[in-house]
Amino acid sequence: MAKNVYKVGLYIRLSREDGDNLESESIKNQRTILHSFLEGSTELCYIDEYVDDGFSGSTFERPAWKRLLLDLDQKRIDTIITKDLSRMGRDYIRMGEYIERIFPERGIRYIAINDDIDTLYETPGMEFLQFKLMFNDYFLKDTSKKIRKILRSKKEQGQFLGWKAPYGYKKDPKDHHRLIVDKEASIVVQRIFSLANAGKRPQQIAELLTKEGVATPSNYAHLNRGTENLWSLRTVRDILSNEMYVGHLIQGTRRKINYKSSREVRTPKEDWIVCLYHHPPLVDAALFQEVQLLLKKNRYHRHRGNSYLLRGLLRCKECNHAIGVHKSSDHRRYYCSCTYYLSHSKFGVCTPHSLNYLKLEEALLQNLRTIMQDTVDLKKITTLLKQIHKKQGDQADLSRNLEKIQKEQQQCQDYIDQVYDDYLKQEIDIDCFHRFKDKYQQKIESLKNQRERLERFMYHEKNDDEDRFFQKVQSYFSLNVPDRSLLLYLIDKILISEDRTIEIYYKFKM
Repeated sequence: MAKNVYKVGLYIRLSREDGDNLESESIKNQRTILHSFLEGSTELCYIDEYVDDGFSGSTFERPAWKRLLLDLDQKRIDTIITKDLSRMGRDYIRMGEYIERIFPERGIRYIAINDDIDTLYETPGMEFLQFKLMFNDYFLKDTSKKIRKILRSKKEQGQFLGWKAPYGYKKDPKDHHRLIVDKEASIVVQRIFSLANAGKRPQQIAELLTKEGVATPSNYAHLNRGTENLWSLRTVRDILSNEMYVGHLIQGTRRKINYKSSREVRTPKEDWIVCLYHHPPLVDAALFQEVQLLLKKNRYHRHRGNSYLLRGLLRCKECNHAIGVHKSSDHRRYYCSCTYYLSHSKFGVCTPHSLNYLKLEEALLQNLRTIMQDTVDLKKITTLLKQIHKKQGDQADLSRNLEKIQKEQQQCQDYIDQVYDDYLKQEIDIDCFHRFKDKYQQKIESLKNQRERLERFMYHEKNDDEDRFFQKVQSYFSLNVPDRSLLLYLIDKILISEDRTIEIYYKFKM
């Protein structure tokens, strides 16, 4: 009777979790052992080799393993050989399922050389299969635990371990665990905070940046996440709420469910790893805190088509929940109502606190106008602003500064040309040339940014009508045209009582 010939696929895997055994488990060593095992065998016919280098045994989502399974489906191979059980995988449940159910049902032979496993025969290793699988799984768990401790220790020491630096920063080329400022992106971050502090909502900021064609963080980092350059509300909110921009290193905000799963969950804030004053801040702490308050108030945003000046400022005095603004069914009037009551009315909590919104808004604005007239000296403010405006708008000084910057740019370019000539004459080597060139190019770039800012300022100075500008200033402080950003600076909160009593809490003392 002819002897069966088995078509063999050799499977090799190596990962960092192998620790001190990297040399013994190396690709080369595994390959040598597997091919030595095949030598002289008349029943085992080598067909192909499948190698997963750098993949954990905790998962079977590996490219070479998937290719091996495909070849098994297509009957190209019918036998798998590994150096030992751990090379195929370390997941106790999945390994047991493959060896004891899937392989036997499909007529697939599996051999683990060093563990004396051969599913075709009752080899001694089969008697201890469950113990060996459990040990391999325990090794994976123990290694994962040690790695987590090492990573946490590095984070607590202030080493940045993220795969990508936060937008506005970049990894230091000399030390990838250190963050340095990305000049181009940091300008965008600072502008986002400035816009938010001026009363712009995250959605408005996103729309403005999209309209101006500013590269989104993913596009700026050249990540392949689509071709459209659209800023989202979430992206802007994430930037505005990220304390990394104050200079604090915050890590450990997410963790994996366990060592077998790739799914992550949020870590409680008290368990975050925070290193204060770790890197250069892009915004100061006072501005950051002010923006957080504005974000909280802007959270209760209107439905499209409506604009509520008091959005986020209204609170219920009885339950301290937000007071929302709603349209009547006939769309003719706007009214205030306690959001807690609306969502839990069937439980009898709180009361409607219903109030005509437009009348409330006008009454509050009239109250503010009276306060402004009594406390703000518009004439004095206008005089001071004119002095500042004149000082900043001196076109002669601006032109001289611009001319100076242009001259410095040309000098730097001349230095680069001179250094290049020295290199051609072999008076300096290539490394020296690059050092000088990089130094002056960085200075040219810095001068270019200064020049652009100065030119933009000069453009606005030339195109703004001074009288019109100061009319706007007076209108602003007189609240002729109500400005939400001013209201957010002036008002802390507005409490509405069940009997419709209004209490206004200002951020200033009367």
